[in-house]
Amino acid sequence: MQFKMERQQAEAEEEIKRQHLVKNGYLAGAILLALISIASYFLYKRRRDALEKRKVVEFNAKVAETELKALRSQMNPHFIFNSLNSISDFISRNDIKQADEYLVKFSKLTRAILENSEKKWITLEEDLELMELYMQLEAIRLENHLEYSITVDEDIEPDNTLVPPMILQPFIENSIWHGIAPKGNTGKIDIQIKKKGDMLLCVVEDNGIGRATASMDTKEKSSLGVKITTNRIEIINHMKNTEGSIDMIDKKEGLRVEINLPLELQF
Repeated sequence: MQFKMERQQAEAEEEIKRQHLVKNGYLAGAILLALISIASYFLYKRRRDALEKRKVVEFNAKVAETELKALRSQMNPHFIFNSLNSISDFISRNDIKQADEYLVKFSKLTRAILENSEKKWITLEEDLELMELYMQLEAIRLENHLEYSITVDEDIEPDNTLVPPMILQPFIENSIWHGIAPKGNTGKIDIQIKKKGDMLLCVVEDNGIGRATASMDTKEKSSLGVKITTNRIEIINHMKNTEGSIDMIDKKEGLRVEINLPLELQF
């Protein structure tokens, strides 16, 4: 009898232990399920936030690319309009030889500009060739009262270094028409390309009359191309997380412009 009672008591204790184990198992399961749910939620939120961030980045890149194309399209008509005025001026003066020479060079330059209009980057070699052709055209307009030099440091490979198309043109144009032309005698433009850390330093320097002497009206007329180029560099900075810049330094005679661009290599 006593044995039977002891067995029943043992079975009761085992049942209590079993119930405790089941209860603890349910509790552990519930906690584990809660942890899995919380982890799943944070993982889902993290993925969703990453996806949203990527969408924002892609959208901003598309906006920046659209703005960059718009700015390039503004630059080319602005330059072409000025060149067409030059051809018209030669024809009106009945200077057919100069008009023909100018038209041949202008056609070559225009074709190159159109070919590059959809490109974000071209080689430094290509861009400097365009700038030299442009200065040849402007020298004709100034009746050869324009000299220029182009110097590229030896540690730079022009055929492997990339730059935005026509990035120097507005500053060369300003040097010619708002610095050198008002002098009334021969002026000079020096273009220097240097490597500065992970940046490409492009210098456009002239011995013109300088900004202080130039009239306010001239400054306003010359601001469009510079403003567009400034915006182009700001967009490039945003897209590539770089610190490109434009610095204008007044000299005793003339102006020095320093354009800092991210050093981009083709290969």
